[in-house]
This record gives sequence, C-alpha cells and structure tokens, in this order.
Amino acid sequence: MTGAFKYHESIMSDDMDENSPDSLLGAIIKALVLVAIWPYLLVLLGIFIAYLLGLAALAWIEKNWLFTLEFSVGVAVIYGLYRCHLIVKVWEFVFGKVQVTPTGNIVEEISDFPQRKFIPSSNLYCFLCIKKLGIQSFEINHQFYCKDCSIKITDD
Repeated sequence: MTGAFKYHESIMSDDMDENSPDSLLGAIIKALVLVAIWPYLLVLLGIFIAYLLGLAALAWIEKNWLFTLEFSVGVAVIYGLYRCHLIVKVWEFVFGKVQVTPTGNIVEEISDFPQRKFIPSSNLYCFLCIKKLGIQSFEINHQFYCKDCSIKITDD
C-alpha cells in the first residue's frame, strides 16, 4: 500500500506543478500565445479562402471561355471610348463642326446695344446710390453705376 500511495503522491505533485500546462500560469501563457498568433492564423485562413476562390474562378473561366473573352473585349472597347474620347471624335468626323452665323438683322440689333464691360464681382456698389451691383452694372470714367444712375448720368 505504501508503494501505491507514493505513486499517487508523485502524480499529484506533477499535477500541482506551477509550470505545467494544466496550471493557472500555464493557461494564461497559452491564452497569451493564442492572442499573439491569432492575427496570423486569420491571415492564413484568408489566403486559403482566396486560393479556393481563385481556383473556382479559373474553373468557371475554363468552362465559359467564349463569354469571358466577349466580356473582356467589351470592357476594353468601353474603356477606349471614354479614355480616348472616341465618341466626340467620331461625331466631329461624321457631322463636322457646326457653325451658326446670325442673319443680318440680328447683327444690326446687337450692335445697337450700349457697349459695357461685364463685372464679375458681386462686392461692387453704385457710386451714387450705393446699391449693390450685379449683372446690371455700368462703368463710366472708371466708376461703377447701377442701371438707373447710368441713365441719369447719360441723360444729363
């Protein structure tokens, strides 16, 4: 009986060893190692799944090579149309550049308008009435006027 007791005691002492994998410290070390290698395991799993998807895609292309060829040529043609502006070039080649010339009456009517410079800034104000100027602004002697004030000045 004493031999069995000693054997059982030696097993108990091995189980209670602090550095054994079954102890609390061993479990913490296992968890830390798993946490450290977990991203690498996920990367390997992702590479394996990508490999399987690639094989499946190549098998499908092998079965449907004519459709794949037609699709590839279609994508290349559409890319060429937009990249090289071929639609515009063909349109200009077929129809030429259309130039519209106004008739004589319209040219005479346009020349009757007073010549004035367009002022793009919206921060200008009339020199007389201090109204904010927009498109309807006139420049007389390097000073800007609204339409009403410019009519008053030209009538005087």
